[in-house]
Amino acid sequence: MNKNFNNFFQSVHTIIFRASLIFIFFISGLNASAQETETTEKKKIRLPIIGISEGLLNFSGDVGYNRLNQPLTAQSGFQIEIQPQTEKRFSFSLFLLSGKIFGDEKTYNRTLNFSSSIFSEGLTFRYDFLSRKRADQTLIPFLTAGIEYMVFSSSTDLYDANGNYYQYWNDGTIRNIAQNDVSADQAIIIYRDYIYETDLRDANLDGFGKYSTSTWGVPIGAGLRFQISDRCGMHFSSVCHFTGTDYLDGVTAESKGSRQGNSKNDKIFYTSVSFRFALSSNKEKYNNIDFNALVNEDADGDGITDINDDSSGTPKNNEVNTDGKPFDKDNDGIPDYRDQELTSASDAVVNEQGITITEEMIEEKFRKDSLAALPAVIEYIKSYDKLVQRNPDVEKKWLEKNKNISSSSKENKIPPLYRILDLDGNYIIT
Repeated sequence: MNKNFNNFFQSVHTIIFRASLIFIFFISGLNASAQETETTEKKKIRLPIIGISEGLLNFSGDVGYNRLNQPLTAQSGFQIEIQPQTEKRFSFSLFLLSGKIFGDEKTYNRTLNFSSSIFSEGLTFRYDFLSRKRADQTLIPFLTAGIEYMVFSSSTDLYDANGNYYQYWNDGTIRNIAQNDVSADQAIIIYRDYIYETDLRDANLDGFGKYSTSTWGVPIGAGLRFQISDRCGMHFSSVCHFTGTDYLDGVTAESKGSRQGNSKNDKIFYTSVSFRFALSSNKEKYNNIDFNALVNEDADGDGITDINDDSSGTPKNNEVNTDGKPFDKDNDGIPDYRDQELTSASDAVVNEQGITITEEMIEEKFRKDSLAALPAVIEYIKSYDKLVQRNPDVEKKWLEKNKNISSSSKENKIPPLYRILDLDGNYIIT
């Protein structure tokens, strides 16, 4: 009767959970259809958010550590979550949690161990302490609470690989014969294989019979959301699953002898990191943006829109061409509005102020102070490179101009550009 009742509840829960999933996708489908049919107010497709998490499951019950000031043993857990998108602080999601828990206790009075596989399905409600509408908010703390239905299968390690029952002696050893047995002197030391081969319910160690291996629970927790982008985020959270059963470890207050535990129900802690991805972007925050105004934006006020402006930083009241570039009448690469020499020669090397740099100027600086002249040389070389980029024929003119120098000696290895720095003509830069 109990087994049939348990199977009935599992079937009902499965139907409810699947119906909830269908409901979420149905709502998403209505939003998608609304986008196509609405003519006065267009609605956006709001597909749900998918979350995948990996974390640690810790057990707190009758076997093993059951106090917060003691270390907890942990096993890996995995969770999948689906959540409808919303801008409100309250939200809900459906989750599937799977993993293992275990407990191991060895004291002078008793030695117990168990391992249990769990599978939980549930509904979680979440409250964000900060509004999601704030685009500049990347860290959002939250609280969660919900309801779940959990199925578990617990087993224990009672025998070694050779079928020997573990007998724990007071000296800390494990042997194949009990310590108070008449043939205890023939006992040999054996070791645990940590293979949980015995089903706890089938073993019926305390006479509980075929108790239910499923239960309802209440998950309550807190966490921190890290918003990576409009569609991606991460959750760092810790959730305590308050179960409605005391049979996860197979030990209760009604257990016999040294196996006796307390009357509190078992609890599971799940600490995890979750990656969340929205299947559709939330673009409602862009609804009030006038994109036509952005296309016609003219930041420098020169009459050329930014999208077509090659120089969008031109000061106001300066003439520009059809591409938005300020006029450069002498074509020296320096716009007229900051050119201090508006009539530079076509092949002149100029500084950032548009003033021609002559060889005599550099030579004069070298004669006065060669170290102080180095910045002028660097400026000259950079300006010359810019000139060659604008007018490649300049290089040919320089080679022609310095032809007599290059032909006077086959030992002259100085490139024509830098021969003006050979002030004494010994083919070595001064």
